[in-house]
Amino acid sequence: MAKSAYIHIPFCSHKCDFCDFAAFAGLDDLSQEYCDIVIREIHERLSAEPNHEPLETVFFGGGTPGYIDPDLLGNILEALRSATGIVPDAEITMETTPQTVSEEKAALWLRHGINRISIGVESVSDLELKAMGRDHTREQAFRGLSAAAFGGFDNLALDLMYGLPEQTLESWSRTLDELLALSPKHVSAYGLTIAQNSPLLLRYPKDSDSYPDEESFEQMYYMLVEKCARAGLLQYEIANFAVPGYESRHNMTYWKNQEYLAFGVSAHRYYKGRRSSNFRSLKRYMRDYLGLETVEEIDAETALKEAIFLGLRLRKGIDLEELNRKFGLDLAESRASKIEELSELGLLEKDGSALRLTQKGVLISNSVLSELI
Repeated sequence: MAKSAYIHIPFCSHKCDFCDFAAFAGLDDLSQEYCDIVIREIHERLSAEPNHEPLETVFFGGGTPGYIDPDLLGNILEALRSATGIVPDAEITMETTPQTVSEEKAALWLRHGINRISIGVESVSDLELKAMGRDHTREQAFRGLSAAAFGGFDNLALDLMYGLPEQTLESWSRTLDELLALSPKHVSAYGLTIAQNSPLLLRYPKDSDSYPDEESFEQMYYMLVEKCARAGLLQYEIANFAVPGYESRHNMTYWKNQEYLAFGVSAHRYYKGRRSSNFRSLKRYMRDYLGLETVEEIDAETALKEAIFLGLRLRKGIDLEELNRKFGLDLAESRASKIEELSELGLLEKDGSALRLTQKGVLISNSVLSELI
């Protein structure tokens, strides 16, 4: 049974130049109507499937959920409590940008039950923020982080990016040093990926010298791992680091290939062996909130591949014995030559029944996983 729910809130003050999500600026006047529709979707989907277990995690993603009226998020949480229940110690996360945070809003978020916020700082360099099309400044970043702390948030996660245009090893080092000095409980850091037709490419084509070269990109990753470890944040997934006990419980649902619910425009769910997504068009979703844009039945072979692909994102890797019990496949035997080949290249390592990527393997994880699967 699904014990996690994702809620997509698509509204933003500004859509970043690299963003490929269902996010919309300048449509704030639709936020009340949209959230009412999400509540209808929650009740209608869940009433059609009674006897759900209470939720253990809820995640408001976007877009910028922190941009809209906190009471609208509270109304959605009340709908979830009414429809399926939320356990008392649930992890309830909200993504936001730093300039949306104030002490007053932080207090309201906490009052509604949101107990973890993930702030998209990305960089503390004004040059890099402007280059990537963010609409906040270094000063606003630190002001927002301070407001979150003074507003009562202890479980604070930071989102960062590297491989940015105009970014150097020195500037990335400063970003890490200054933000880790604030003692966040969690850091997510992703290498920049640019969607096709992204506005960013108009100013910084992929072959632009403004991007760090491949060697610098690798050094940025190793610097990230080293500095986070020194600050007491342990790497538990390819791009995620946490003080022990503060790992993202919601995201672990994805990486363990467990089922989850999802509501809102473009929201993707995995439930009863089927992956499906809502309409990506905001207008179409608001007109037909129970309609589906994609549906995929997950057969045993696909489930196995996903368990391997997602499990190897975790730094502890996959338990080969558990994989055998669940799927009836001895991966160590069936892919012995490939595992040996990748291990000799320094990309995979086997420790007892655990199989995991090396740090070198993490840098080209998609290629390694494709080879293995």
